Amino acid sequence: MALSVKPLDAPLGAEIVGLDVTNITEEASRTLHQALLDHHLVVIRDQPTSDADLVELGKAFGPIVKARMVSPLTGRDDIMVISNIREDGKPVGQLPDGEMAFHIDQIYKPNPCKAAALHAVEIPQAGGDTMFSNNVRAFEQLPDAMKQKLQGLMATHSFQYGETSRDARVAAQERPHYTHPLVRRIPENGKRALAVCRLMTDRIEGLPDDESKAIIEELCDRIEDRGNIYSHEWRVGDILIWDNRCTSHARTDFPTTERRLMKRVTIGDTQPPLA
Repeated sequence: MALSVKPLDAPLGAEIVGLDVTNITEEASRTLHQALLDHHLVVIRDQPTSDADLVELGKAFGPIVKARMVSPLTGRDDIMVISNIREDGKPVGQLPDGEMAFHIDQIYKPNPCKAAALHAVEIPQAGGDTMFSNNVRAFEQLPDAMKQKLQGLMATHSFQYGETSRDARVAAQERPHYTHPLVRRIPENGKRALAVCRLMTDRIEGLPDDESKAIIEELCDRIEDRGNIYSHEWRVGDILIWDNRCTSHARTDFPTTERRLMKRVTIGDTQPPLA
């Protein structure tokens, strides 16, 4: 079956049809790369993928970043297990329960990841959907005056998973944190995308606190606008690959009584260039 790219009826994303992830040819790799650049999100359906195949798929996009913990559900340090499964009452995966606010992976690090591939192994009957926002489109929708204002501005981000109340946060310097351009450029095509999220962006450098907060809120409101979002309802065997440089993503809530098991590989990158 010939490989084809079918854009989703959404602000971002395309489905790859005819791909066998156990056999990623040079032609398939080129198609995947271009689809990710064009659409920021790639959906591959019905893939009963092994851990080894998922890692090889990730390698087609770049070097694999090791997971923070090795789960007994894989035994590999290049697979991140995202799951609410527990053994002896303790989670054996990361990010086990509940919803997650929109965020950009590893934005608090010097070199945030380039992309990630997530494979659905077990899913609940309802909930646990993943929502993706098109941060290129969000930037392009800004008034010209705001685009000019953002040019050259830098924002500091800190590791704040699970804490949405800014007043309750520990100071950024006490957490892993880094400062990046507020607008980042994608080297392969020159597109510019907003690099900000309500969950981890603490401040815009060089601006008064009230102005910094107002701009962050305005940009996040635009990123999280329903007109910029694709919501993926998972099926077992789905693989999603997203460009972390130009998307944000979030997770909806799901029943704690139902198992959810996802396996992910993370693709590394260099430091974000100035826009």
